[in-house]
Amino acid sequence: MTPMDRLLQESVPVRPERPDGTHSLWTQQEQDRHWTDLCESVGVPGQRRPARPAAVTEAQHDRAA
Repeated sequence: MTPMDRLLQESVPVRPERPDGTHSLWTQQEQDRHWTDLCESVGVPGQRRPARPAAVTEAQHDRAA
């Protein structure tokens, strides 16, 4: 089964619901667990999480266009 097949079957984990029903930002532990679950679901366990890119300012965006 390909990673796309897994996605189409909706086997990719989604954001967990909190027991108290609130929708707040994820803790680092929740983010780490979600990344691990996501990698395992698409067949690449142990994959490192990519670094978060720096935000692009509007001026930088305009110069690139």
